Amino acid sequence: MKRLLTLLLLSGILLPSVACKTTYVSDQDEPRIDDYAMSLRLDRRDLDRLYDDNISQLMTSNIVDMWERQAAQSTPPVVAIFPMRNETTEHIGPQLEALLSKFETDLVQKTPVDVIDHASQPELIAEIQAQQSAAYDPQRVADVGRQLGAQYIVTGKVYDAAERVADERRVQYFMFVQIIDVSTGAIKFQNESKVTKGLIR
Repeated sequence: MKRLLTLLLLSGILLPSVACKTTYVSDQDEPRIDDYAMSLRLDRRDLDRLYDDNISQLMTSNIVDMWERQAAQSTPPVVAIFPMRNETTEHIGPQLEALLSKFETDLVQKTPVDVIDHASQPELIAEIQAQQSAAYDPQRVADVGRQLGAQYIVTGKVYDAAERVADERRVQYFMFVQIIDVSTGAIKFQNESKVTKGLIR
């Protein structure tokens, strides 16, 4: 029987998936499943690394100090979350959306600002996304922020450096998180984080 299966596999009559059993697992079944990279895209572990670096830098920055002073003296600043520009060769749009949602949560819970939910502004967000292929212009982003009634915008951009040698690949991601002052278009905060993914044979 084993010899017959081998002959069928070699002849292409029987696909390997028939002979091999596929097992689906969750993190409860396999506690280390999140430790393995499944592709060259950003996964949850990568997002956690990028987020932890950016949020720690933001929370100790001058802009957060200024927000706290402003909230204590008058009214809380209004902040909008805008999509990140994906300048990479990988399809990581959903991962970037997840990262921005994490920023939204911590800005609401850990700072005195009022946050405008970016998901509730589809027309203006579509306008920003339509500019993804245009040259990056903080002033244009600020113009859209004014339409939302925001004083500050959290946004950013992600670049990559992709290399291939034979059948091996490496993708280096560079993420820049920015806070833009809507009144001037000036970048008031920027932080760079890096993650490298590889396919090694």
